[in-house]
Amino acid sequence: MKEILTRIETWFKKHLPEMLDTLNTAATDEEILELENQIQIELPSSFKELYKWHNGQVSRAYPGIFYGLEFLSLSEIYRNWQVWAELVDEGINKHILGQSYTPKKVKEIYASKKWIPFAFDWGGNHLGIDLDPHNQGTVGQVINFGRDEDIKFVFADDLGTFLNWFITQLESGNYMIISENDGSKNFTTKNPEMSHFLDYWKVITQGKL
Repeated sequence: MKEILTRIETWFKKHLPEMLDTLNTAATDEEILELENQIQIELPSSFKELYKWHNGQVSRAYPGIFYGLEFLSLSEIYRNWQVWAELVDEGINKHILGQSYTPKKVKEIYASKKWIPFAFDWGGNHLGIDLDPHNQGTVGQVINFGRDEDIKFVFADDLGTFLNWFITQLESGNYMIISENDGSKNFTTKNPEMSHFLDYWKVITQGKL
């Protein structure tokens, strides 16, 4: 995991150094434990290692480090998690179901207290780790979920695998850095070019290149 995070930092330092300026300092063990106590879930070691690297990005930093998705800080994880936890408590899963693109990988529900978001699109949608998978899934698998994410995809069996895939894509040249009229930059995939990373993943998974 440490080697993967070093590669990510090295790549951004060379290609998009201003992204590093948006990253918070490392989370402490106490801060990680506080989140675990708040959500009443023990987090995987890979998740803790990621946050001991950097405690997410400054809130509303643009663009987000994960192909435009914001890398959530621990406090933002809890804030977003609370929204979904409240919906679960209100019985949302009795009224709205979800689907799993690969059967039996992700539970076919709308929301779960054991889906822990770590990336956000500012529109109610997330990348997260699934700590309560369906019977053919893997604890800790990386999935999409959120307001517009009716079909759940497994991005990787664990966070380390996802991060390795991510940096390998960047190192192979699959990225675009687009300068906007307001002076900001957009950070997206190149092959195929997609404005939203969650949509990109659905396209490549379904072989619609």
